[in-house]
Amino acid sequence: MRRLNQLRLPQPSLEHLLLLLIVMVAVALRLNGLNWDSGYGFHPDERSLYMRAGCMYDFLIERSISEHCLRDHPQVETGIPGIRTFLDFDRSPLNPHWFPLGSVLIYVLVFFRSVIELFTDVNALDMRYVGRLLSGLADVGTVIMVYVLGRRIYGPLYGPWVGLLGAALAGVAVIHVQHSHFYRPETFTAFWVLTVFWAMFQVMEKARLRDSLILGVLVGLAFAPKVSILPIALPLALCYWYRLLNAGNGRRSGIRRPALEQTFFHALTAFAAALAVFFLVTPYALLYLSNFLGEQAAQTNMARNAGLWPFTIQYVGTPTFLYQFKQTAVWGLGPPLGLVAWGSIIFSAFLVWQGSFARRADILILAWLVPSILFLESFEVRFQRYYFALIPFMILLGSRMLLWAPYYLRGTAEGGVRRRSFGRPPQALALPADSVQRIWSYLRNDPKGQRLLIGACWGLVAVVVISTLLYSLAFQRVYLNPHPAVAASQWLHEQVPAGAAIVNDNHWDDSIPELGRYELWHFHAYDPDGVGKMAELAGQLAEADYVVFYSQRPYVSVASDPERFPQTIEYYRQLFAGELGYQLDRTFSSDPGFLGFTITDDPFGRTGLPRPEPLVADPVGGITLNWGYADDNVVGYDHPTVFIFRNVEKLPGETLVGKLAGGQAKPITALKFSEQDLVAQQASGTWSEIFDRDSLANQVPLLAWVLVVEIIFLISLPLCLFLFRPLADR
Repeated sequence: MRRLNQLRLPQPSLEHLLLLLIVMVAVALRLNGLNWDSGYGFHPDERSLYMRAGCMYDFLIERSISEHCLRDHPQVETGIPGIRTFLDFDRSPLNPHWFPLGSVLIYVLVFFRSVIELFTDVNALDMRYVGRLLSGLADVGTVIMVYVLGRRIYGPLYGPWVGLLGAALAGVAVIHVQHSHFYRPETFTAFWVLTVFWAMFQVMEKARLRDSLILGVLVGLAFAPKVSILPIALPLALCYWYRLLNAGNGRRSGIRRPALEQTFFHALTAFAAALAVFFLVTPYALLYLSNFLGEQAAQTNMARNAGLWPFTIQYVGTPTFLYQFKQTAVWGLGPPLGLVAWGSIIFSAFLVWQGSFARRADILILAWLVPSILFLESFEVRFQRYYFALIPFMILLGSRMLLWAPYYLRGTAEGGVRRRSFGRPPQALALPADSVQRIWSYLRNDPKGQRLLIGACWGLVAVVVISTLLYSLAFQRVYLNPHPAVAASQWLHEQVPAGAAIVNDNHWDDSIPELGRYELWHFHAYDPDGVGKMAELAGQLAEADYVVFYSQRPYVSVASDPERFPQTIEYYRQLFAGELGYQLDRTFSSDPGFLGFTITDDPFGRTGLPRPEPLVADPVGGITLNWGYADDNVVGYDHPTVFIFRNVEKLPGETLVGKLAGGQAKPITALKFSEQDLVAQQASGTWSEIFDRDSLANQVPLLAWVLVVEIIFLISLPLCLFLFRPLADR
């Protein structure tokens, strides 16, 4: 007993208390409102994961299987599969038959459902509580890993503060909070990628075989939810290059063959471990590699060509870099943190060039960020979630950038120890005017000026932290209020009698739920424009009582592609302007708001369509901040703006046909020849007349192409030898 009394528990430090507070806040923000969609599954990818996991579970336990499961997989054998069945692609119940997202996400749901079913019965969509809980906890793990990496990389100079600041910002960043409310790969991928970087530092510093083994395991887990993190191959290669340099005392000339062989063996071990783990958690991705690669190629093709699928038409014409910069900086992080996060990439590259004390770590992170951004910006489709695994690293670099100035200034006052760690001092940068130079000299050299400048720097840190926290608290209103589509459904049931005719404008989109009691007609907005499409629409509008919109996606999408949908755009213009006899009856939204401030998005500025005027103006209270256009994938799942238009004037079908298909819409002419060009083209002859099918080039085309390339090479060779003669190998 005396010995027990003598035991002293370690006293928690301020650092640990702050980290605990950050984690508690992060957990609260992520677990609030897990049932935000009331079980309707408004996120289509998330809903698909639940339904596919439900089918797999039913097949495995051999209970009553739904019709859609049997229809999609008629050859699947029920029950726990044997080896032969497991290896049969068509018969195995463990084969998800679907690879856009990692099948490990399906297996996890099946496992937890098998445990839950021991105590109570649940259905496929009930697993949203488990899926979103796991997603939120994975993102809390991301918050902790940001702290771990920040402390490890920048601790020698900043102590724990970069890690704590990064964890705090990641903990309250809206993009993290929002994605934690969906069961998708992003939160899991971000967490595993951060652990991969931790393992890379272990490999670089300790060079043990077990570190490479752990790295391989973590890489396999990082690739399992989704394989779109391929650019991580570059920092992995750099990791083993730095390991080699360490073996050679920092010099390439010092690298010996044993170190080279050992490093190669460790890298091969990591690769083998990654492959083994990836196979264990997503076996059918490798067992049926052709199917897996085919679906990945289809996803890549979809991402590279906006408009290939209806849900990507909204990205037609969006500017490279600027679009994602605005969406992530404004809607994902909030403007203050967004500017810091993006600016930190340039700032960190500058410090690498100057020779910062954490140069290797900065290069590893930049080798992940910069190639990933270039890779993603080669796509025309710009889902915000593509950037999710990059955001924690941008926040980490942004935290170091925020703390750099006060630490640099304090380091200068303490004798230059820290100043040398940062490379050239700021005064080496040219300033445009003598007055600015004198002000800077005062702030840098006078003690009062230094205190003022340091105070301003800490004030900037406070502004970023507080503004990000307030934005996150405002976003909680999205999950505290009923989903707008659910609220709209309840209003329709209360105000509109059963059997009423409704035009549902939700082509390739979700819908307001529970509308089975009404006579619904779905407008296929993405069908090719033509007189028939407009005539059918006019007939339905004449008979309908209401037109309802689940979200902004249809009218934003078609407005993004006026060459394909000129008549549909004209329909939306007339509908919103009240020219078709319909007026906006009700709007349902759940915009972020806190302390009297409301943050709203504006799709109409981008589309050029008029903003519909409501029949009865909604009372406006507090201050509204309009942050411009928000991507549909930012607002369209958990807080879309639902419109309900009422047929007030009851215009006859003939009048509506005249308005929609009577020549008011601009015809598609951009892809047609003018009359003069058409005559010239036809006079030039047909392809078979211009090109002889029996010519030597058409008989042996491969040989013809090789000869052409060879001739071009021989012609250009003397010129190249002349131009490149200063180079060693010309």
